[in-house]
Amino acid sequence: MLIALDGEKIIGAIGADYNENSIKPPLCVDREYHRQGIAIEILSRVVCELKMRGSDIIEINSSLYALPFYENFGFVQTGSERLYNGFLSIPMEYRPNEIWDVLDANGNKTGRLHERGRPMASDDYHLVVHVWKHNGKGEWLIDRRALNRGTSIDGKWETTGGAALAGDDSLTAALREAKEELGLDLDPNKGEMIHRMARRGDNGWTWIQDAWVFEHDCKLSDVRLNEEETCDVMWVTADKIREMMAAGEFVSEWFYPYLNEMFEKWGAAK
Repeated sequence: MLIALDGEKIIGAIGADYNENSIKPPLCVDREYHRQGIAIEILSRVVCELKMRGSDIIEINSSLYALPFYENFGFVQTGSERLYNGFLSIPMEYRPNEIWDVLDANGNKTGRLHERGRPMASDDYHLVVHVWKHNGKGEWLIDRRALNRGTSIDGKWETTGGAALAGDDSLTAALREAKEELGLDLDPNKGEMIHRMARRGDNGWTWIQDAWVFEHDCKLSDVRLNEEETCDVMWVTADKIREMMAAGEFVSEWFYPYLNEMFEKWGAAK
């Protein structure tokens, strides 16, 4: 059971059954502390814990009073009202997203977890990796984002990248992203992390950005595209990437503040 404290006073509690992938007993918060974000915070922590233990579907029996709260969180009703432990309840379930480690501004793990898609506190960060592949002949392997990912940059060209999952270090995340998006097995001994910085977007979201360069050469036919993530791939020079950025075909250089430094070191044939 997870409890929330104000000093020594218990102001909220929630339990979890790890064997049944469910929340038992339901969440409760002292009335004096309603509408302060406490309920969402402790529910989020239990959701993260259940997901980390392998729960892809989390179940709960909600009271009629709590139904709007759980629906707003993302739970969906799976049945009609019924008696559960002597109370009228509504069965619900939730499918959690991927879980991130919460980092400080220096990239250190705080010991807390966060579910993707939910706002982070202003001083909390998570890790995002960029994975560049250079063939030693002055060319970079770039990929085109799938057209239906629901973002403003769908269909644009970019380098492989994504968020690290809870438990990942930076290298592990980089290798996993290349494997998931392109089906590539990069050699960890041929990778170099060339950049790290804390970033904040216009929407207030924060992340630690690591950029990796791997020496890797392959035929385009060796690439296995993840159709949910990518729809095309090609080898190009640094100059070509610049041209594509200017034409709006490649994602903005804002995403890659280290680009000049990287191209100076790696852009030419080695």
